[in-house]
Order: sequence, then C-alpha cells, then structure tokens
Amino acid sequence: MRRFILLLIIFTFTLSSCATIFNNETYNLKISSNEKDAKVKVYDTIYELPAKVKVRRSKEDLELTLIKDTLNLDYKAKAINSSAFYFNTLYPPFYILDWKKNKRFSYGKHLYLNSNAPTGILSMENKNKGSINLALSTPYVNSFRFDFDKYGIKSNTGFLGVSAGLEYFYKDNHYIGVKAIAAMDFFLPIVVVYDPGDFVESLSTISFELTNNFIKNRFSFGYGLNYSINHWNYYDATDTDNVISIQGNNRSIGLSTDIYFKLKKTAYVGIIYRPTFFTVSPQTDFKYEHFISLDFAFKIPLRRK
Repeated sequence: MRRFILLLIIFTFTLSSCATIFNNETYNLKISSNEKDAKVKVYDTIYELPAKVKVRRSKEDLELTLIKDTLNLDYKAKAINSSAFYFNTLYPPFYILDWKKNKRFSYGKHLYLNSNAPTGILSMENKNKGSINLALSTPYVNSFRFDFDKYGIKSNTGFLGVSAGLEYFYKDNHYIGVKAIAAMDFFLPIVVVYDPGDFVESLSTISFELTNNFIKNRFSFGYGLNYSINHWNYYDATDTDNVISIQGNNRSIGLSTDIYFKLKKTAYVGIIYRPTFFTVSPQTDFKYEHFISLDFAFKIPLRRK
C-alpha cells in the first residue's frame, strides 16, 4: 500500500511538472525607465512609469514602446526560462513535459528601459563583473573508479545525481565557482521505485569543489580543487544462511576540471572530470581515483551588473 501511494505521487507530479504547478499563465512584470514622466506601451495599452504590467507567459518576445513627448523607442524583451522550470533539472521527465508549454517562460522580474542605450532586444545574459548566478545541474551519466583499501578497485557507470552552486564574476567572462555534487550509478536513467531484491552493489560520491572559470564564445572552461567522499555498498542475501553486507568509504582530495557548451541562454551541457590523487581517510595514501559525468546545467541570475 505504501509503495502504491508513492508511485501515485510520482505519477501525479510527472503529469503536471514544475512549471505547470508553480507558474500562472500571467504574472506582474515591473517596468521602469531613466526617463521621468515617461510611459510604456504593452499589448496596445499605455501605462505610466514606473508600472506593474500583467504579462502573458509565452515563447515569443514581449514588445514594448517607451513614450515621452516626441520620443518613441521600441524594445523587445526576450523570453527566458522561469525559475520553476529549472527545478525540472532534478527529474529530467519534468523537463520534457514542460518543454513546449508557455508556462515555462518568463521575461524576468524587472525591465529597465534606458533611452540612452541601443533599442532592440533587451539582453538577459549575465556574465558581467559583479554578477552572481545560481547553478543547478543533473550529473546524468556517471562513471566511477574508486579504490577502497580493504576491498580494492571498484568501478561502474550509471545514472542520476544533483548539483548546486554559486558563480561570482570577478571580471567579464571570468568567474569563481563553488559547487556541491551528489552522484550515483543508478541502473536506470529515470527515478523509479523498485525492489532491489537480495543483491545490491552500488557506488556514489559527494564532492565539494572550488574552481576558476572563463568563457570563450559558447564554451566555458573550469579548473580547480575538489574534496570527495566516496562510498561503495555491497549486499548479498541470496544465501539466507550467509548474508554478506559490506560498506567501503574513503575521503580524498584532487583536481576539478570541466567544459560546458551553451545550448540556450541559460541551459548548458558539459563533461566534468574529477581525478583524485591523495586519500585522507580512512588512512593517508597516494592513489588515483576518478569521477566522470555528462552534466546538464541551468544557471539562474541572482544579481546582474
């Protein structure tokens, strides 16, 4: 019964998905300008600035006109993915279900119309000095090679993980990143409830990293250090008279490297490589281990400059 209820909850959320649940079809968008006593035209309606305008979520650009006396300047706000849509990263089927829905989109919380700046598309891109991003990702396909003192080398490839971090731009196209990653070798590419049976063997890792990163065109490159907590679990109850349960753990220090390619304005795909060379627990030793992952990332601007 408990398993049926859990399956029902997962099925319900899968049908609805995050953007559908949390986003309304319309929302209030703040609009302001450097021009005093100016007005803005949106959807054939004119508002005095500053204003809160109810806008419809859509994949289409939002057209605006800044009006003052004889001044008429046309702008377009580009549709971007909303914050709710990014949480689909934690469960990829949600991402697929929300992909074609207008509720996934947003024009941001605040648009500033500067009469002295070029008109056209209002850029929402965030890569300027002083800007901060929230980075969420799914380490989706994961390959492990760990060396546990008493049990030797254990390796496998599987699916699923979560990651969260912050990016601070200390100059244009260069940023410092801090990130926490949890990844495992689940045997299916989606989250399901299942009975593991009498035999289980799994690998997982939790790592913390600090990297320096730079952007070149649509690519970003990062390098730095990581601290990893690695785990191996082995359980065999096929022989009820001789149940075997073993757990291996170690903690190690190594390098962090990654390369990402920008798919959309805030969506990225990349490869992360975490080699470690020095084990600090359960005993100190020099030995090679690694974690490699195909990662899908989304970056949410927290502060723009």
